[in-house]
Amino acid sequence: MRDLVRLELIRESLIAVVNEMRANVIHSSYSSVLYEGHDFSCALMTADGRQIAQSLDDHPIHIFAVPYSTVEVARAFEGDIHPGDIFLHNDPYTGGTHLNDILMLFPVFHAGRPAIFTAVRCHWGDVGGMTPGSLSGRVNEIIQEGIRITPTRICHKGVMNEAFLGLMFNNMRTKAERMGDFNTMLGTTRKAAEHLERLFDRFGGDALLAGIEELITRSEAQMRAHIAALPDGEHFAEGYIESTGPTPEPLYARLKLIIDGDEITADFTGSSPQTAGPTNIGPSMAINSLGTIVKSFLDPTTPINHGSFAPLTVVAPEGSFTNARYPAPCGAMAEVKHLLDALVAGALGEAVPEMKIGDHKGGANHTYISGPEPTGEGIYLLYEWPAGGTGGTEGVDGNHAMRFYTEGDFSSLHAAEVVESRFPLRIERSELREGSCGDGRFRGGLGMRREVRLLGETAVLSVVSEKNVIPPYGTDGGGNGAGNRFTVVRDGAVLEPSPVPGKISGFKLQPGDVVREESSGGGGFGDPLERATDRVARDLRLGYLDAVQAEARYGVVVDAAGEIDPARTEARRAELRAARVHLTLAAANEDEFAGPKRTCRLPTALARRLGVAGGQMIELRVAHGPGVRGWVEIDEAADGERLPLGPAGMAMLKAAPGDQIEVRAVARSPVVGGEA
Repeated sequence: MRDLVRLELIRESLIAVVNEMRANVIHSSYSSVLYEGHDFSCALMTADGRQIAQSLDDHPIHIFAVPYSTVEVARAFEGDIHPGDIFLHNDPYTGGTHLNDILMLFPVFHAGRPAIFTAVRCHWGDVGGMTPGSLSGRVNEIIQEGIRITPTRICHKGVMNEAFLGLMFNNMRTKAERMGDFNTMLGTTRKAAEHLERLFDRFGGDALLAGIEELITRSEAQMRAHIAALPDGEHFAEGYIESTGPTPEPLYARLKLIIDGDEITADFTGSSPQTAGPTNIGPSMAINSLGTIVKSFLDPTTPINHGSFAPLTVVAPEGSFTNARYPAPCGAMAEVKHLLDALVAGALGEAVPEMKIGDHKGGANHTYISGPEPTGEGIYLLYEWPAGGTGGTEGVDGNHAMRFYTEGDFSSLHAAEVVESRFPLRIERSELREGSCGDGRFRGGLGMRREVRLLGETAVLSVVSEKNVIPPYGTDGGGNGAGNRFTVVRDGAVLEPSPVPGKISGFKLQPGDVVREESSGGGGFGDPLERATDRVARDLRLGYLDAVQAEARYGVVVDAAGEIDPARTEARRAELRAARVHLTLAAANEDEFAGPKRTCRLPTALARRLGVAGGQMIELRVAHGPGVRGWVEIDEAADGERLPLGPAGMAMLKAAPGDQIEVRAVARSPVVGGEA
């Protein structure tokens, strides 16, 4: 018993160190993305790069990026790490995320050898590159995204490499802010090291390190037990990045999730090659997605350490966009990572049905507005990250304009007071986006609509986002949410600032222009015609949708007094059910693709019945998962009653030839009569 108490004291002491690190970053950082957005993570690592502790509030996107990067630093400087050394890293190909996320590692020694690294990874608002903010939807090589830092020692035995630091800061915009955040990280890692040295004294160095190993071993055993309780099997999912960035061509991601005993493997073989656009990730992100979802689904309450991820394996072929190599840009890594999150969640939901959930708004929705400082000295840089609706799940509607469980406590939006006090901008609107939710027995949450007016003489806009064309999916028969949309309103006219939606690079703004940010709604859960009418009535009262939408989307009819008419509602729901299109699945030798796009051959009459044309997207809808999406190809020879589907499609739907399947259009907006 005494040993268990001691072990718990060690664990809580380590978590306390990480939590103080987190507080230090929030209270001393210079960038609003850190003190407002909380886009950073603090952690403790073993000398060989395994995770010891991380705050449960920190951004999960860093969970596996930090250990992977630490391994690379430890390998690069093996046998040559000394007290007073400090290391920086941001290279996506050796474990980083994207270039804006800078990692600092500070080694703590015991018995003359490195024992623990204190680690802080922070998003820096700008690291150079072709546009202010460094993130651009139109890049075609990583050089255009800023300074790439492979494992680098920036302080040797207590002596700073001022030449390197000068080179780095002088190639970044808003230099003073970058230096301020650097000093925040420096102070945070040093203070954490002091706390660890006190813990070595308190518990004894060997005992502390032995306790860490025991905690990792116990976490591994616990996760293996959770996995072993699941039925063995294979589950499948597929999805798309909607564009490369420079082109509207999508990228295809395929997942086979294997549960075997007490281990899980995620195999992304068959996914598209890496692309000359920002929609790529390095090798740490796919395991990050698998680890985040498995931990969230199977063991969400216990502290995070490396043991939880030991039973997990990822297969992501080198050279694919799920494991890219130089010179592929990786600025949109959050968008790719969130796609992989959605695939893993959809596949694992088949094994853990109570955790199934509709999809959410996508990645980070990076939005940058930059222009000259009113003082005439330098530039300002506003970084926005509009949150969206989360997915519905069994018994619970999605949340509105909120962060998802894969995003930690990253805030939903920038405080208007901060924006207006720092920049020549005015926040004119921040509201829920009516009707943007995905329909369902339990609907998704609403996205947000935010409008930012330019008060200065000039500025530029850059955006990197996903799910503008291919919206968040629903599950178990639920509908999709509205897609993201980023536009500019000029003299009352709505302008599309890029031919590729959501991928904007340095669009020139004029005085008085309004940047309109509209984020996605979450996907719905379950058949919307089974939604309780009192829930629809509540949505009407709160203005989440109007009476026209309630009837068209839920079959709920409201009378002249504003009350729900039960008889007409029952009749309307029966009418909507009868209007649904069902086809019989037929076995095909292989799945049909046109490049990365799954295709579905339909005759013109059936396409018209669905309300789609050639080149538009449809969804094969099932009652137990997210379904399968594909693009319509008009073929008058196609059978209007039967839909051929290859082995991969059948496996994803868990269907067989002869099964009836509902087919429906996938709309950018589920709102009747216009955009959400």
